[in-house]
Amino acid sequence: MITRLAIQTIPDISTGNGGPSRACRSLCEAMAREGAQIHMFAGDHHHPASALLLPDPALVDARLVPIRRRFGLPVYGFDAAIRALPKTGRAILHDNGIWSPGNFAATTAAARHGIATVISPHGMLEPWALAHKPWRKRIAWRLYQQRLLGAAIGLHATAEPERASIRARLPHAPIAVIPNGVECPATAPDPPRHTTAVTRTVLMLGRLHPVKNLPGLIVAWGIIAADPALDAWHLEIRGPDNDGHRATLAAAIAAAGLGHRITLGGAVDEAGKAALFARAELFVLPSFSENFGIVVAEALAHGLPVIASRGTPWAELVTQRCGWHVAPDPASLAAGLAAAMALPARERGAMGARGHFWVKTAFGWPGIARRMLTYYDWLQADRGRGPPPDFVDPGMSGRTG
Repeated sequence: MITRLAIQTIPDISTGNGGPSRACRSLCEAMAREGAQIHMFAGDHHHPASALLLPDPALVDARLVPIRRRFGLPVYGFDAAIRALPKTGRAILHDNGIWSPGNFAATTAAARHGIATVISPHGMLEPWALAHKPWRKRIAWRLYQQRLLGAAIGLHATAEPERASIRARLPHAPIAVIPNGVECPATAPDPPRHTTAVTRTVLMLGRLHPVKNLPGLIVAWGIIAADPALDAWHLEIRGPDNDGHRATLAAAIAAAGLGHRITLGGAVDEAGKAALFARAELFVLPSFSENFGIVVAEALAHGLPVIASRGTPWAELVTQRCGWHVAPDPASLAAGLAAAMALPARERGAMGARGHFWVKTAFGWPGIARRMLTYYDWLQADRGRGPPPDFVDPGMSGRTG
């Protein structure tokens, strides 16, 4: 029987790192509850405006590894952390992300210690991501990233579109399609939320980063603002700033004369996030690209209908009758938002209840953890020979036995 010993590594476990940090922490805890021995190592970043999302120490051995500078580049102490682990059982190191010096350090350290690796790119092989600062990625791909991905015994995608993007570049490796999970309230909030409110809120929550297409959302809101029938609606954008993008958004809001209709706020903690969901009536994610978009699942879990762009893998919002899936251009975003706002509050409430039920049944962490552990087991059994689980694309390597 395989000893379930897994090492999860991530360069940054702060709220500023967005969805990957939350997913890594919650997956570690969920796998530990399923009986696995889990260690989590993360880079010891110091972000004054961000909190660390460390797992419960009663469940997971979590450590921050030091980061020092060499020739101006960060050097992560993953090697020493792995070396200090007790040598018991067959381990898998599951690294979160690619391109970063932290990802390079984690996967190369695993190779030095003879530990097999699984890699979750977290959307970093999507077309938009590859086109963002492309020359750096072309160099990194040739120098090390293609080799490290090719050496992994398995890869992990959170949705089918991400699986296809990974497969286009890596035809041989097994790829498991396992979504991120979400902590779901036991019951959906009672609809409608604000039947007599003067101001009704559409919420966008996420990193303030160019991939989120927030300038396009601001233009879309300008289209909505021209309709007097929608005067009661207000857009609230909240999230940690990435590389000064907040200033770009503030300038766009001011230039459009929408300061009275759009609030631009900062990062929030978990309690603050729940409060934001509780006072909103709709959620919007206009991203150019998302491998999953965990905040969509969180909004649905809190009973909010969602307008998500086609850059996200949330087409089922339409078939599950709990939202809209629209093109990311401003006109399409505005049309989706206007349709959602025009619905009677009772209908939006019914959509929210359906979304809550869907997330509760399809994206609970216990089931996600069991699938990931099953994947690890299959990969470790003679390096994945034998029939794969039904959520695994085995690739062209002949590992189906």
